[in-house]
Amino acid sequence: MTIDAAILSKRSRQQATTGFMVATAMQAADATIVNVALPRLEQSLGGGIDLGSWVMTSYLCAAAVVAPLTGWLCRYCGARRLFAGAISLFVLASLLSSAAPSATAIIVFRLIQGAAGGILQPLAQATLLDIYPKHRHARIQAIWGATIMTGPVLGPVLGGVITDLASWRWIFVLNVPLGVISMLGLRSLPQSRGPTREARIDWIGLMLVVIGVGALQLCLQRGIGRDWLASPDLVAEAAIAGLASAVIAIRIIRSSFTLFSFDAFRDVNFTTANFYNFMVGALLFTTVVFLPALSEGPFGSGAALAGVTVSPRGIAMVGMMFALGWLIDRVDHRVLLATGLIIMAGALALIPKATPESGAIWLAAASAVQGVGAGMLFGPMSTLAFSTLAVSLRADAAGVYILLRQLGGAAGVAAMTALLQARIQANIVAIADQGVTGVRSPSHLLDLATFGAYTDCFRTMAVITAVIIPGIFLFRVLRPGPALSTAT
Repeated sequence: MTIDAAILSKRSRQQATTGFMVATAMQAADATIVNVALPRLEQSLGGGIDLGSWVMTSYLCAAAVVAPLTGWLCRYCGARRLFAGAISLFVLASLLSSAAPSATAIIVFRLIQGAAGGILQPLAQATLLDIYPKHRHARIQAIWGATIMTGPVLGPVLGGVITDLASWRWIFVLNVPLGVISMLGLRSLPQSRGPTREARIDWIGLMLVVIGVGALQLCLQRGIGRDWLASPDLVAEAAIAGLASAVIAIRIIRSSFTLFSFDAFRDVNFTTANFYNFMVGALLFTTVVFLPALSEGPFGSGAALAGVTVSPRGIAMVGMMFALGWLIDRVDHRVLLATGLIIMAGALALIPKATPESGAIWLAAASAVQGVGAGMLFGPMSTLAFSTLAVSLRADAAGVYILLRQLGGAAGVAAMTALLQARIQANIVAIADQGVTGVRSPSHLLDLATFGAYTDCFRTMAVITAVIIPGIFLFRVLRPGPALSTAT
């Protein structure tokens, strides 16, 4: 990439790694830390549920738009300068969000915060690959992936404590000390090589990426639980995303699109890893959304108990990913991927066996099992994705890789929600036609139909997980060697 790491000492590398890890966790946590504070934020700024939705969506959409542009920005500014600028802008936007006087203001500030945050993850991932020798990549990718997952797990907890003890505004102030720690880590990095300011800016390509990715992410985020046929705004957003993608494809064929290179997709490992990255993102995020809804809906649990069903998954996932950092160098990555997918499929198949009586305990246990399986996937996928890729393509590839995970999560939730709604209606008709005994009221009928629909969705996800397992044999093997086993 653009960091000359040859002169880095062990201490300097550790300091830089700390900075990248803190920045990554900070960016990931801000996607969820505000969730628990939305009711008070809405009340404080005079907005309703729509305001809370836009506070979340604006951040995620801006991050999705900027992520694939990271490579181009890095070439234009230089890696160290870009990372320092992104952190500074992220912290500034956080402070502005904490002082937001109106609903419009906080949405604008969250857009800026998301745009800056969209640079941090892909740039951190690409630069970590630069500052470590190749035999350390698997271990550092596993630990970095665990850091990404730690943010969303701790975010709601920190957000709830801060909101209860102080105010929702202090949630954003938390980013100031974290940003300072990240900046201090950057001091140990050498100056970036060769920012190419003379390179021509592809303004048309830039506009197409912003419009296309933004419209797609907005459509997927806002389309959850809505009837697309009755929502012309969603249809328009989908059409805009499709048209922008078509024009980008034409410009790629004519070699007039210069924002980022698609050469990375000629690499079998990178392309295969992106497929699994998208699918795993879809399966995991859908489960995170559906488990609390199942617990609070048909099972009738409270919000706190519903949250318990998800938390074991995050804890198990992070723990497994940290443990994998010491195992990943010694085991065929395809074995780890196959094992992780089998465990995930088993966990998804277990969820439909829950009952209202054993609901919370059963769902929490299945969630933990899924976390173990998922924790075995991210490190090997990231390592394989970049293992055979040219160094010059890393920044572009990292941006696209992270974008596809985000789009996978949004697409998975949207698709499975549509299936859920269709199955609920079908189950209501089937139960009514069959005259099932024991139906006490219309609400009880709806609960039965909804539980059956969730069961169908989780079984479908289990089948999908099992079906994609054979694809891991497309990966080119990374065989453990002496350098790997003796790395420190």
